[in-house]
Amino acid sequence: MSSEQETIQEKETVLNEVVVVGSSAGSVEALSILVSNLPADFPAPIVLAQHLDPTRPSHLAAILQRRAALPVEIVTEKSKLERGKIYVVPSNHHVVLSDGFVSLEEDHKGRPRPSVDLLLSTAAATYGDRLIAVILTGSGSDGAAGAVEVKNAGGVIIVQNPQTARYPSMPMALPPTIVDFEANIEQIGTLIYQLLTGETISPSIDDTERLLNNILEQVGRQASIDFRLYKISTLLRRVSRRMTITHTHSMQDYALYLETHPEEIGELVQAFLINVTQFFRDPEAFNFLKTEVLPKIIARARQRDRVLRLWSAGCATGEEPYSLAMLLVDLLGSELPEWSIKIFATDLDDAAITFARRGFYTENFLKNVPVQYQEQFFERVEFGFRVTKALRQMVIFGQQDLSRSAPFPRIDLVMCRNVLIYFTPELQDYVLNQFAFSLSDVGYLFLGKAETVRPAQPYFDIVNKQWKVYICSSNTVPAIRRQATMSFANSRAANGTARLNRAISRVNNNEEALTPPVELNQLRRVNELLLRYLPVGLLMIDRNYRLLTSNGVARRLLGLREMANEQDFLHSVRGIPYPQVRAAIDSVFRERAIVTLPEIELDPAQGGNGRFVSLSISLMQIEGGVADLAAISVSDVTEQVETRRQLEIVQTEQTKLMGELNQSNRRLNDLNKELTDANEELQVSNEELETNNEELQATNEELQATNDELRARTSDLQEAANLMESERVRLAEMVGSSPFHILLLRGPDLLIEAYNPRYIFMLQARTVIGLPIAQVTELFLEATTMMVDLARDVYYKDITQTSTPVPARLSDETGETTIHNFVYTIVPSHDARGKVMGVVVYGSDQGD
Repeated sequence: MSSEQETIQEKETVLNEVVVVGSSAGSVEALSILVSNLPADFPAPIVLAQHLDPTRPSHLAAILQRRAALPVEIVTEKSKLERGKIYVVPSNHHVVLSDGFVSLEEDHKGRPRPSVDLLLSTAAATYGDRLIAVILTGSGSDGAAGAVEVKNAGGVIIVQNPQTARYPSMPMALPPTIVDFEANIEQIGTLIYQLLTGETISPSIDDTERLLNNILEQVGRQASIDFRLYKISTLLRRVSRRMTITHTHSMQDYALYLETHPEEIGELVQAFLINVTQFFRDPEAFNFLKTEVLPKIIARARQRDRVLRLWSAGCATGEEPYSLAMLLVDLLGSELPEWSIKIFATDLDDAAITFARRGFYTENFLKNVPVQYQEQFFERVEFGFRVTKALRQMVIFGQQDLSRSAPFPRIDLVMCRNVLIYFTPELQDYVLNQFAFSLSDVGYLFLGKAETVRPAQPYFDIVNKQWKVYICSSNTVPAIRRQATMSFANSRAANGTARLNRAISRVNNNEEALTPPVELNQLRRVNELLLRYLPVGLLMIDRNYRLLTSNGVARRLLGLREMANEQDFLHSVRGIPYPQVRAAIDSVFRERAIVTLPEIELDPAQGGNGRFVSLSISLMQIEGGVADLAAISVSDVTEQVETRRQLEIVQTEQTKLMGELNQSNRRLNDLNKELTDANEELQVSNEELETNNEELQATNEELQATNDELRARTSDLQEAANLMESERVRLAEMVGSSPFHILLLRGPDLLIEAYNPRYIFMLQARTVIGLPIAQVTELFLEATTMMVDLARDVYYKDITQTSTPVPARLSDETGETTIHNFVYTIVPSHDARGKVMGVVVYGSDQGD
């Protein structure tokens, strides 16, 4: 075989998927069960790394060969990986994977041999999302750091169920947020085979985008998370894995499966999320923060109010916000008690937030933490280390969706690393606008190495290109705060905005004689343009409870389907307490006051979704004589209600426990432990409530900005309306004082549209508006036919005609009739396109 052919074969090998397995104590039995469940047509190589005693001979390969249908080979030298073969690493050696080959290496800084971390990290670098990593029973934490690199590369992480593992330390050392599947040992072999041979999705297949949108809409409705702007290739890969596990063979089948198995929504959400990070990731970048950025922020805050507010967006398992906290404590030193420091740490994944709030990490996760910081900020506990309580109290963790939630205001530094790379350009622009809104004057933005501020973003100036540090331009901040709430909506509804601007322009230029009445479709279009991306639900009803319009948040919270005409609000919301809400609405229209229902339960027994919502109902009236309308704002208060109930339960338990304190010392110790746990829960609840308060404050500021803009537009429209009314009055005065008898005829039937006061006595007080001229002229003309013929000739030929004197009857105020001669000049009238739309008749009284 030529060297060129060998190179081609090596490249083809790299394309294959690979399975790596790490284990330690008690794993011989587990490995035997695993390999016994692998079929003979297994389509990938498997590399097994188990901690072995170097002083004793190992018979692992022989034991496994008796149970496996696949060939088992001990690695002794660099070998090419082959499909359907099991590779066992010998004792006292490390193993690495690279370019389709498995090879042995010597000691790596005292790692256990073979090092599972080393195996996983090298495999991840080569195979990326084509790697499946399995962690089985064992003691210690080897494999935890390597698993993070596998997850970063897009690979799959499977762990043996710690509840059934003989030694659970190794599978438990992995952060739960990076684990894709947790299974009993008897199921893992079948699971791996299914993942390798399961269904794949090609983006070119017809209806793929439609079916994916269907799936994402189901996720959004149930999980309140919007993944529609994430990269399609990433979403399809993770959907295909869930299709394999659920034994569905098409996206259509999987979409139907989600409808009948709502618990699968949670599994799919976890598959979409990638929550991995490190302490002081990119140490040189954090050193730049410590020496260049944070000192400037601290100096400005020292002159201002000694308050620091930082935001770690997409914080995953919490390492980065804790890293920021360590730097601030180090820089402030003895000044720390004089300062108020809040580090808001948010992430879409609630499980990641829960893990981060605990502040527990295994030893391998502290490799980038300076020794001084390890001693100062971490306490050794069983199986690892925990962040000190003082440092944990500086960080406020909360669940947040960057594509929806309101930003935190007055932030000095936003850290958002390796999050934007998963967003489409549209969502990237929106999130960067939100960051610009959050940052105070000359606040800083810190992104990941692979991320950048797009050229279309005018709000940021580069500070350090290598470490992607930006500063918010101070001269753009006011403009940001005026338009941040509408930037994303405008990008989604550009055509609608253009139509609205054109309509306003026509009014300002007097191109329309009258202001058209407010129509339902107009109202809904304005709603979609202005209110679609508000984090608060908003809908509008009339006196008959008819639902006129609502934004997406309101529809989601209340379970409303698509808008329809004549839709009754009270009967459309399932599970709503009908009498209570109806009475509140009636009170608003009757008393003309605001009514707030703070806790409305959407009863699931009546078809509701079990949420608690707050309804604030207020009266609104559109100018121009339109009937009164009511605006209803909707907020989800489920979490607050549940938290309050939990607090009430805790308080009840505390009261009961306090009455039993004197019974025995043993009971006293038990109660102290329970009270400590309850205090921890209260701290978590307070942090979550503080996060919600910050978001609500930001929402209020955004609403104020929107209201200011609406008031400005209303003022402009009012000024235009006043100008038009003045012109109308002036025109009426001119026509009324004209010496001519003026008659306006419309359309080919020459229907009377209007006439000036001089015609009143000629028409003998008859109502003639809307009648053809042929039926009316006989009231006052002696030559009706001639007059009608002239008018028709003018209309159809688009010319001006003047009649000969025509006798006409005039009545005075007493009813006495006299004959006068009139000369009529008839001219055509045109529309904006120059088409004849009617005629104008000017009658000149020549006397009797």
